[in-house]
Amino acid sequence: MKTKYEIATEAGELRQQLGYDNYSRVDIFNLVNSIEPLTLVFYSMGERISGMCLKSIDDVLIAINSSMTNGRQRFTMAHELYHYFYDDMDEIICLFDIGEQNPIERNANTFASYFLAPPVALSKLIKEIKQNKPTLQVSDVVKIEQFFGLSRQATLVRLIDEGELSQSDFANMQTGIISTALSLGYDDSLYRPLPISKSNMTYGRYIKLAEELLGRSLISDGKYEELLLDAFRSDIVYGIEEGGELID
Repeated sequence: MKTKYEIATEAGELRQQLGYDNYSRVDIFNLVNSIEPLTLVFYSMGERISGMCLKSIDDVLIAINSSMTNGRQRFTMAHELYHYFYDDMDEIICLFDIGEQNPIERNANTFASYFLAPPVALSKLIKEIKQNKPTLQVSDVVKIEQFFGLSRQATLVRLIDEGELSQSDFANMQTGIISTALSLGYDDSLYRPLPISKSNMTYGRYIKLAEELLGRSLISDGKYEELLLDAFRSDIVYGIEEGGELID
C-alpha cells in the first residue's frame, strides 16, 4: 500500500506530463488524444461495474460505464489511468463501490481523487470558501464538486479524509443532489449519465488505426465502415445529423 504522499506525487506528475498544472480542472476524456496507445470506449455495463482497463505493450483499452453519472465516469477514468500508468496487471475490472477494496484499488481511488482535485487546489478552494465559517455546508460541497468535476460520493469521501466533514455529514449530504445543484444555479449534467446518443461510443487509437488502414489501402471502404460500426461510430460512417455543423 502506497502512502498518500506517494500517490499525490504520482497524480501531480501525470497531470504535468499531460499538460495540466495543479489548479486547473482536467478535461479528462479528451486525454485520449494525449495518450497515443489509448482507445476509450463508453458502454453501458449495468450497475456493478464502473470500468475496466486492458493493456498490452503497444495498446491500452479503457472502458467506462456510460450508464453512471458524468461525475462517476470522470472518477472512473482517472482510476483507470492509475491502472494503466502505475499498475503491473494487464486486465483490471473495477466495481462500482468507491469504499474499501484491495490495496491496489484503494491506491487507484486515492489517485483518481488527487488527479481530479490536487491537494493544493482543494486546500486553496476550501480556504476561500470557509473564510470565517467553521464548517462546510452542502452548498459548499456542490461548489467543490462542480469546480473539480467530482461525483457527490467521491467529494464527500475526500472531504471526510481531509477532516472537513464527518460521517454524519456523509449521510445527510447524499440526498437531493440534483435539486440542490439546480437551486444554486449549476447545470445538472455532472449528476446524470451521458445522453443516449453517446452512451455507446469509441474514441482514440482504434479510430485512428481504422483511418490509417483505409488511407494506406490496406482495407476496403466496406471493411473500414464495418470497423467503425463495430466501434459504435455510425456518426462517422453516415455523417453528422441533427442540423449539421455550426460555423461560428
